[in-house]
Amino acid sequence: METLRPLRNARFTDIIDYGFFLYKKHFRKIFLLDLMFYLPFVVLYTIINPVFTDSYLNFFNTPESIMIEPSELISSMLTLYAMIFGSLFVFIIYWVTLNNVMDGSIIKILYADVVLKKEKTVGQVVRECFRQFGTLVAGKILYGMIMFVIAIALYLIILIGIFVGTFSLFGLFSVASLQWSRIVAIIFAAIILILGFVFIILAVGYFGGMYWMFLPAVCIENKKAGQSIGRCGNLGKKGFFLIGPSYIAGTVLVAFFPGIINLIVFFVSSVTGSIDVTLWQVGAVVSQLIAAILQPLFVCIMTALYITLRVRREGLDIEVSLWKIIKDNFDKAQRWTAEGTDV
Repeated sequence: METLRPLRNARFTDIIDYGFFLYKKHFRKIFLLDLMFYLPFVVLYTIINPVFTDSYLNFFNTPESIMIEPSELISSMLTLYAMIFGSLFVFIIYWVTLNNVMDGSIIKILYADVVLKKEKTVGQVVRECFRQFGTLVAGKILYGMIMFVIAIALYLIILIGIFVGTFSLFGLFSVASLQWSRIVAIIFAAIILILGFVFIILAVGYFGGMYWMFLPAVCIENKKAGQSIGRCGNLGKKGFFLIGPSYIAGTVLVAFFPGIINLIVFFVSSVTGSIDVTLWQVGAVVSQLIAAILQPLFVCIMTALYITLRVRREGLDIEVSLWKIIKDNFDKAQRWTAEGTDV
């Protein structure tokens, strides 16, 4: 899948595969961008991460926490909350600013290779993204606001679903007097619950993936922040079963290995019955490093999705072929003119 044409009828599995292909092909440039933009954030985040401090560790050790003086307990608690909100603040600032530059630079490198058949250096794409810095920040803020509204709507839908599902289940049990009828009612309720859960997950993935397209809309198409959000709606039409699974699969792939590490640390702590602070610290460092390496894979997958949507909806592959024909004819005309002059 090295050309644009196979993307016309691509499924989400093809997009994931193409995303891996682009990630491996441009790994050196992507890793360099990681070192430039993600590593400073990781260092700062690690410094203020509560996991790496000793001021509140007694909270996790019951015998020691009993012996703490009230003033020391309050001080440790205030330090804990300050560092939690501080790390959250640093993450938000990074997500709104430098993360845009890194992701936008990756998008520019991939688009130049796949569509324009050109090679862009890291310096070129970084300079271009910094020239679009204000627009990227405004677009990311709008994207964050949209995702916040989606999260609130999801929370309300889950609450309503639990409320309705509980009363529906009681109603089915009251109607079903025989044992086999109750079994059928349970199976029916379970199927409805699973289908509803899958639909909600796909819907979140659809809106998250669709509005993520503001990044390529700004970086590639030079749209303004507000225009980029409108552009997302145009690209995402009739793409529910392509955008949703691609976004969810990309998110799961990036979060899988860091999640496994954190799960192992939690399991070991649960088995031993005590919290090993050193183990938590090592697990946090390793999971952050793996997340730093894998996070650009999500950008590669979403860039492949962006190109696919443009191929399917706008005939980008045909447009590229026309560019090539026009360029070839122009080159021939120049060559013939030069040859005629020499004669």
